[in-house]
Amino acid sequence: MNVLYTSITNLKPKPTPRLVHSLHKLGIFTLAQLLLYPPKKFVNYTHLQTLSQINTIPDGQAVVFEVTIIHKKQTRLRGRKLTIAEITIQDTSDTLTITLFNQKLLFESLQVNSTYALSAIIKHTAKTPLTQMSFERILPHKILLHSHRLVPIYPETAGISSKMIRYRIDLALKQFGILPETLPEWILRKANILSINETIRYLHYPQTVEQIHLAKNRLIFEEAFIMQLYIAKQKMMFQSKYAPNLTIHHDTIKTIIEDLPFHLTQAQHTAIQDILHDTSKPSPMNRLLEGDVGTGKTIVATIAMINTHYNGYQSVLMAPTEILATQHFESITKLTAHIPNLPVIALITAKESRISTDPHLDYWITIPKKELLKKISRGQVHIIIGTHSVIRDSLEYHNLALTIVDEQHRFGVKQRSELQTMMNKHSHSNKETMSHLLSMTATPIPRTLALSIYGDLDVSLLNEYPAGRKAIKTKLVPPSKRTEAYTFIRKHIQSGRQAFVVCPKIEADQESDIRSVEESFHDLSTNIFPDLRIQMMHGKMKTAEKDRIIQDFKQRKFDILVATSVIEVGIDIPNASIIVVEGAERFGLAQLHQFRGRVGRGEHQSFCFLFETSDQEVSMNQRLKAIEEATSGFELAEKDLAIRGPGQFIGSNQSGLSDISMEALLNHDIIVQTKSLSQEVLSQDYTLNQYPELKSRLSYFEENIHFE
Repeated sequence: MNVLYTSITNLKPKPTPRLVHSLHKLGIFTLAQLLLYPPKKFVNYTHLQTLSQINTIPDGQAVVFEVTIIHKKQTRLRGRKLTIAEITIQDTSDTLTITLFNQKLLFESLQVNSTYALSAIIKHTAKTPLTQMSFERILPHKILLHSHRLVPIYPETAGISSKMIRYRIDLALKQFGILPETLPEWILRKANILSINETIRYLHYPQTVEQIHLAKNRLIFEEAFIMQLYIAKQKMMFQSKYAPNLTIHHDTIKTIIEDLPFHLTQAQHTAIQDILHDTSKPSPMNRLLEGDVGTGKTIVATIAMINTHYNGYQSVLMAPTEILATQHFESITKLTAHIPNLPVIALITAKESRISTDPHLDYWITIPKKELLKKISRGQVHIIIGTHSVIRDSLEYHNLALTIVDEQHRFGVKQRSELQTMMNKHSHSNKETMSHLLSMTATPIPRTLALSIYGDLDVSLLNEYPAGRKAIKTKLVPPSKRTEAYTFIRKHIQSGRQAFVVCPKIEADQESDIRSVEESFHDLSTNIFPDLRIQMMHGKMKTAEKDRIIQDFKQRKFDILVATSVIEVGIDIPNASIIVVEGAERFGLAQLHQFRGRVGRGEHQSFCFLFETSDQEVSMNQRLKAIEEATSGFELAEKDLAIRGPGQFIGSNQSGLSDISMEALLNHDIIVQTKSLSQEVLSQDYTLNQYPELKSRLSYFEENIHFE
C-alpha cells in the first residue's frame, strides 16, 4: 500500500485518541491528508524586534523577539479555577513582565534562564501589548517552526491548534522522509506543476509568497485531475458495455408529438433527438436532461419510453418521492392514453401498486403487489414508475432497456453507476449488458460545476419555456407588509385562483418565531381568511391521505393548501397562482426555486411571496434578494454559487471534499486541462498498471469520496 495512505494512528509518537479525534474532525485521516493540509493564511514572523521598540511598532504588526525568561510566578485565585502567571522576559534592550491567564501547561513548560523565540501580534490597547503569543525554545542547530519565517495558520478545531499541526507535520516528515510521487512525470511537465515533495515544502515552509501560490496550484490541479480521471474512467466503462440498440420509430414518434395538446419547444425537440440517437447505439446512453422548473422534462422522457416500448423493451422511471412518482404515473398514463400500440404502465412504491387500463374504462386500477411483480417479470408491463421500490430485490425485470432517474441531484456519479447495474441485475441478458441511463434534474448547475461533477454525462439542456408561460413575480415580504400581501392573496382567490403556503416545520415551537404548518393553518383559518376553504398537509400524514388532499386541491374543493416542503416536487396544480413561503430565510435557494415552480403552470400570472421572519437584517439577505431578482434557475444557480460556493451543490459536507477541491471545481481552465490529460492517460493505459502510484491515488478517491 502507498505510504501516503498510512493512517495517522501510525504516526510517531503515537497520537492520543483525543488528538486523532480532532484530526478526523478536520478531515485528516491519512499521512497525505496531513502533509497536504492547506493553511488558510500565513503570518510573517520574520520581523525580529527588541523589547525597547514595542511602543514604536504599529498595531496589528506580527513580530518576533528573542528573549530569556528571568523569572516566573503563578498564583491561583482562591475558590476559583483561574490561574494567573507572571512571566518576566529580557533581551539585550529591556525587560518586560507579561501575564498569562489559565495557561498552566505553558507556564510549566517555560524554563527560567532559557532563551525563546517569542512571536506575537502587537495590540497597544490590550493590558499587555503582546497578543497571540507563542514561545519556541531556541537551541543550537534547531530549526524553528513557529517563528522567524512565514508561519502557516491552519483551519482549526477544538483540541488542536495550528502550532500542534505544524509540530505534527514536522514529525511526520522526519518519520517518512521523501514521499512517492502520485502523478506521472510527463504530467508534471505538461501542467508545469510542482512535485509532491516540493509542494509539501512550499506549502508548510515557504520562503516567498510565490512558493505558496505554486504549492496551492499543485493541490488544485491534482484534485481536479483525480476527479476528471475518475469521471473519464466511468464514462469509458459505460462505453465498453453493451446496451440494446433501439430502432428510432421516426414516423410514429412524429405523429405522437403532432397530436399532443401543446407544442414542444425547440429545446425539447433537440433533447428528444439526442436521446433517441443515443439509445440507437449498442453502448449505454449516459445522458443528463437538465431543465428548469416548467421546461417540460417529463414529455421528453415519455417519448423516450414510448420508443423503447415500440422496440419491445421495458423502461423504468425512478422518482425520489411517492408524490412525484404518482404524479408521473398519472400524467404519463394520460399522455399515452391514445397512442398506437398502447403501453401498459405500472406504479410501484412502498405503499402503492397500480397498473394502467383501457382508457375507455378508467386510466388505472390498484392490483396486489405480488401480481404486479409477476406481470413485470413476464414482460406484461412496459413502463414502470416508482420510488426506490423499483430497485428492490424482489423486483425482476423482463428486458429492461431504459432507466430514467428523476431529480437525479440526489444521486452521485457512483450511485448512478450502481443504480444502472442494479436495475439490470435480474434481467435475462448477458451480465455485460446495461440499460440506457437518462438522468433528469430541475436543479440547474453552473457551467463549470456541471463540467466537473457531471463530466461522465452527455448533457441535454432545456432552456426554453413553453409559449405563453408568464414569468413568476417574486417579492420579499417583511412582517410590516403582511397585511398588504394578504389583501392581494384574497383578491386573487376570490377571482378563482388557489394558493400554497409553505412552512419550514410541522409543529409549533416556543423557542422559535418561525411559523409552523399547524400555527399557520390555525391563524389563516381563524383570523386572516375565515371565509375561505383551507386545508393542511405534511409529511407525517399517510400517503393515501396526502394523495386525497392533492386530488381535492386539484379539483378546487378548497382554496389554500398549507404544507411543509412535501410539496417541493411533483405537485401540478395549474389553477394555483400564488405561493407563500413562511420563514423563507430558512430554505436554500434551490429549494425556494422549486417551491416557486409549484405555480405558474397555468395561463394566469403567478406570484411568489417570500415571508421574512423579521423586519431587520433578513431583508438585506443576499440569497433572498437573489431569488427575487432571478427568474431563471440557471441565473439563480450562478448567484447561489457566488454566494455559498460549490459545496452546497454537491453535498460537500458528506463528500469529504476540501476547500481546495471546491476551488478546483470552479476553475474552468483547470477543469478543461485535467479533463484532456485524464483522457490521455486512460488512452495509454486504462488499467493504470504502468502508473501504480496514480492507480493507488485513484482507488483511494473512489473508496472515500462520494458525490451526493
